[in-house]
Amino acid sequence: MKLRIKNKKKLIVRIIELLVIIATIILTIISINYATKLRGHKAYGGEYCIPILGCISIMIIEELYQESENKKKGE
Repeated sequence: MKLRIKNKKKLIVRIIELLVIIATIILTIISINYATKLRGHKAYGGEYCIPILGCISIMIIEELYQESENKKKGE
């Protein structure tokens, strides 16, 4: 059975989004551990905003993809 990829650009965008999600999770865990060690106690700071930045990045990537598809279709 042969797998056919119909839209390579969409596949690349989805892979980039997945990498952003994985990097966001890893970066959040590392930054929370680092901030806790630096402070010496458990507290909530800017390190908890990293997932929000990851979501915003994904939304921007998706919007850029949609705009390129609309230009491609001539809309």
